[in-house]
Amino acid sequence: MKCKVLTAVICGAIMLASTLCFAAVDGGKIALGGISPGMSETDLLNTFGQPSNRSGDDWTYPNFKVEVERGIVKEVSTTSQAIATPNGVRVGQGAAALNTTFGRADSVDSDYNDTEYTYHSTDGIKKIEFKVVNGVIAKITCELRD
Repeated sequence: MKCKVLTAVICGAIMLASTLCFAAVDGGKIALGGISPGMSETDLLNTFGQPSNRSGDDWTYPNFKVEVERGIVKEVSTTSQAIATPNGVRVGQGAAALNTTFGRADSVDSDYNDTEYTYHSTDGIKKIEFKVVNGVIAKITCELRD
């Protein structure tokens, strides 16, 4: 009996610790302007048409860039205020919007010029990164994790 209780306590502690390690962002919230990593090239073309520039896997549209690999959107990024996440976070907002909207970042990487905040999806398949310069979001990137 004591062994079962101890096992349950240890398992509970491990589960609690694992939930505290990740922000646990819903995968559907990892998108920009309706473009989600993992969507098909066909859906992208049907929604946004042909890119203004196409160089191999890199497609450029007026307000965002997309990397398409083997018919699947691998990455989408923007430096434009015209495109937002499903939660309404966009370039030009203060970094405080990240904590309010997504919670504590899974990782924070500071450089001398900028700071990158990374959040992973609950299923571990996608991630969203925010590049912040002088306290303001300068770039947003959503991608499939390797």
